[in-house]
Formats: sequence, structure tokens, C-alpha cells
Amino acid sequence: MRSRLGALALALLSACQRESAPDRSPQAGERLERAAIDLGMVSGGAASSVGVFAAEGDRACLLPDGGSDRYRLGASVDYGEGQNCVARGIARGGETLTIDFGGGCRFDGRITRDDLRFPAVLPEVCARYCAGRASLSAMHVERLSDTPAEAERLRGADGRLLCAY
Repeated sequence: MRSRLGALALALLSACQRESAPDRSPQAGERLERAAIDLGMVSGGAASSVGVFAAEGDRACLLPDGGSDRYRLGASVDYGEGQNCVARGIARGGETLTIDFGGGCRFDGRITRDDLRFPAVLPEVCARYCAGRASLSAMHVERLSDTPAEAERLRGADGRLLCAY
């Protein structure tokens, strides 16, 4: 019985062999990693503001937008039917981000390697992006990912892509 199982295993292994030998050079791994970074599938390793942030029903995404300190920003709060916010705009800066959702909704937020925070008091016009008693005020979300590909796919409470224009 053992010899039959061994023969079967050898037959399966030989059937799975490739016609050409795999690239085992030290540069093969580097090329694969670079391709994944270029496609936005993994982070390049350096600290980045880009990514997906979330905590409970709050979500945010940040994507590069034509400059080293300019980003597309989307923020969503979802506390159930009729209680949500969705805002899309731009952010500029480094650790302090000047956030502009348009229509006068402009304020400074803070971003670190681990989280994104909005101030406790926002301009009154920012309420236009919210329904019910939901608010973007004091939004505090933690980083879930620092890959652009995931940030591009994040959806807001309205079901649309959050960092899309």
C-alpha cells in the first residue's frame, strides 16, 4: 500500500513540474516585490499618508493626487439608516493636513503612521455632507492599509467609491 501511495505521489509531482526551471536568482524576489509595489498591491515600505483608515462605522481613504503633499480624501460615517456622512475632497500637507471638502468645509486634520483625526469642531457648512445626527466632527480612524489599491476600492456609506471624483 505504501509503495502505491509513494508512486502516486511521485507521479503527481512529476506532472506538476514546469518545463523551465524557476528563476531562483537573488534578483527574482526583488523584481517580484517591485512589481507588487508598482501595482499598488503592497506598500513600498516608507511611511506613507496613503491608505485606508477605519474604526467601527467610520472610514477614510487617502490617495496621491498630483504632488508629494496633495491627496484625494474621502470620509464616511455610517451609523445606520438615515444617520451617515459622506464627503470627498482634497488634503494637503504632512502631519497636519489641510482638508477641503468644498463649499467652505475646510479644516486642519492630523495624520500619523497609525491614524487620521479630524478636529472636534468643524465649520457649520460641513454638516451638508451628513444626514440625521451623524457628524464628521472628531472623526478618529486607525490605519488598516497603506496600499493605494485598497484605498481605491473603499466605498462610502452611499455605496460609491470613497476616493473617486
